Amino acid sequence: MGPYRIIDVLGEGGMGVVYRAEDDRLGRRVALKTLGTTRAADGLDRLWREARAAASLNHPGICQVYDVEEQDGELWVAMELLEGEGLDARMKRERLGVEEAIGIAVDVLSPLAALHESGVVHRDLKPSNIFLTPHGTKILDFGLARHVEGPVDTQLTQEGAIIGTPHYMAPEQWRAEGLGPRSDLFACGAVLYEMLAGEYAFPGDDPIAIFHACAFESPPPLTGATGIEAIDATIRRSIAKDPEERPATAADMSAELIGALDRMRALQSDPGGSTPPIERRAETVRRFIALPFRMLRPDPDLEFLATSLPEAIGGSLSGLQHLAVRSSRLAPKAHNEDGELDLKRLASEAEVDYALAGTLMSAGSRLRLTTELLQVPAGTVVWSTREEVAVDDLFQLQDDLTDRVLAGIAIPLSAGEEERVHRDRSASPRAYELYLRALHAAATVTSAAELLTIRDLLAESVDVDPDFTPARAQYARVCRIIAKYQMADAEEHLERAKRAFAQAFEQDPDSPTLHHLYTYHQIEDLRDPVGAMLRLLERVREMPSEAELWAGLVSACRFCGLYSASIAADRRARNLDPTIETSIEFTYLQLGELDLAVEVAPASRAQTLRTLAIALEGQEEEALAFYENAPNVFEGLEQAFAGSFRDAVRGRPEAAEKKLREAVDGGMPDPEALFFFARVAARAGLTEYGLQLIDEMIDRGYLCIGGLETDPWMRRLAEEPGYAAAQERASERRREAAAVFRDAGGEDLLGVVEGDEAL
Repeated sequence: MGPYRIIDVLGEGGMGVVYRAEDDRLGRRVALKTLGTTRAADGLDRLWREARAAASLNHPGICQVYDVEEQDGELWVAMELLEGEGLDARMKRERLGVEEAIGIAVDVLSPLAALHESGVVHRDLKPSNIFLTPHGTKILDFGLARHVEGPVDTQLTQEGAIIGTPHYMAPEQWRAEGLGPRSDLFACGAVLYEMLAGEYAFPGDDPIAIFHACAFESPPPLTGATGIEAIDATIRRSIAKDPEERPATAADMSAELIGALDRMRALQSDPGGSTPPIERRAETVRRFIALPFRMLRPDPDLEFLATSLPEAIGGSLSGLQHLAVRSSRLAPKAHNEDGELDLKRLASEAEVDYALAGTLMSAGSRLRLTTELLQVPAGTVVWSTREEVAVDDLFQLQDDLTDRVLAGIAIPLSAGEEERVHRDRSASPRAYELYLRALHAAATVTSAAELLTIRDLLAESVDVDPDFTPARAQYARVCRIIAKYQMADAEEHLERAKRAFAQAFEQDPDSPTLHHLYTYHQIEDLRDPVGAMLRLLERVREMPSEAELWAGLVSACRFCGLYSASIAADRRARNLDPTIETSIEFTYLQLGELDLAVEVAPASRAQTLRTLAIALEGQEEEALAFYENAPNVFEGLEQAFAGSFRDAVRGRPEAAEKKLREAVDGGMPDPEALFFFARVAARAGLTEYGLQLIDEMIDRGYLCIGGLETDPWMRRLAEEPGYAAAQERASERRREAAAVFRDAGGEDLLGVVEGDEAL
């Protein structure tokens, strides 16, 4: 073929044949790419496109083009003959270790950066187009490459055609809109995920299913190797649905991966400072939800089981390294109008891989339960069972279903995890029933009276079975909420909460649910946010798949003034469970990011945050209308805040101060609430009292650095001598907290740097 002598065939596919050939003039072997005999209509254009794109760049990570010639309708391209194997062949043998996978990804991102700087997008990055040589990694096949700013080639972008390889295509590539360099980063992230997980990031049996996964679903998180969370976070940014949320450039993504790998090494190094090779492979976290059971026949005596039994099953499975459990209380609507499970919706909104679904019906004095474990979104039934049990056997039923779920999902368990799964059961049927009734009532609680009823149910459960830790932990939580919002004797209920938490930790110091529920008690009531931060950092190292522990870090870090860490913890919690409610909106509020605070706030707090935001932006009359038109919505502290806000804006400082003092002097334990009260005092012109509240919240451990700097109401106190002193005191304590955070390995664990600056 021209000056080239064919030796043998290297490969053959739909777009042509690649030969091994010899250039007798130079004594050099080459790879000769031709269209072959089965030519697609656009094959000639694509081969020219590939030759020009590859030849336009001189980069060691791009396969070099030596020569191209078209003769008698036949086009051939002479290219560098590579020794080694394709990444697809390498991945078929085994999953890659973390070091090797990150090394390959960084090698791929280097030529991608050069390609993007020249204005070209590859559009077909995939394992078979990544070649591993003894001297480094190269990217191949530029047949779909195009200039970002250039005109769309209608020959190569025909309507209805898929331009790319489905499993690695970004949502905008599927839609043929907004294609750019970040589309290649999406593909690189999908390839890296596959290298580490051993499975597609976006699976599917046909293009429609794959498109749905790429556009609406997220792959399971990665776990396994210590510190893998930072790498997982970078991968998730690269495969974000919105291109703007991905790294800005290939160089940025490469730097993130290198930094994450360095943090892994730091976390895995021994006290002597040596860094062992990262030989462990990543594992995928399976995501599970126990959906509320459907009652086939109304039965007021048993309806509590529909929500509480799935919630209890989920609670038993929490804290496992390879399983992320979604709360059934936060599950999206899983059934369509015909009563059928909508698994695609469940996959995209709750991001789960397995769902436990079932129906309940009373049968005389017995309970008939039909359950099935489903793979989501495929709908494959892993197992199904039908059982009839007496209500007294509910705790045994939970235990059996928990074991079946674990067997069906088939995740590895350590010896400690095996024991923990069965530790939460009660020996008393009555205690367990009371506990389930309390869980059911808690899902829809709307008033102080209902919360007091839940308290009594849990108190009786603990009385019947003092060793039943979940009931005691929930009882402690309810008591502290009653104290916080002053729904009954605050001092008495705070003491109850302290005793119950202490007893629960004596019984089960490793319970992830207990550690989650204890967080706000430690932060607010015990005034120990630094201790809470340290405890949670230790917990998430041991239970990295427990979203609620990461959610606790969001609050603990904010109280310490560590806003970057708070945001990073929120991101990790939401990666594990997109339905989880954290307190991240208050972190953004501290930073003055009002629009973002409103955007991320859960529905239960969105209106309150929106009202605060418009008030801070000067629209006080609109904010006032909300508080004046909905006076019955608020109770306890919220009522005091709403009333004092109205008085402050209406120019009634004495009335505002009276309401604020009544709330604070009533024993309010929440220092973050003091921040909001101090803001109202500042707005009302209560300078001395506002500074007093600021000093008190700093004393209680709430380091409101951000609010003191950014909040326009707080800034009304800026000219007061005590204000600058409060700022400096909070800054000093924040520096101390940042040092503790660094010494505990928090920066490596969360992938952030918390310096000495205030913001």
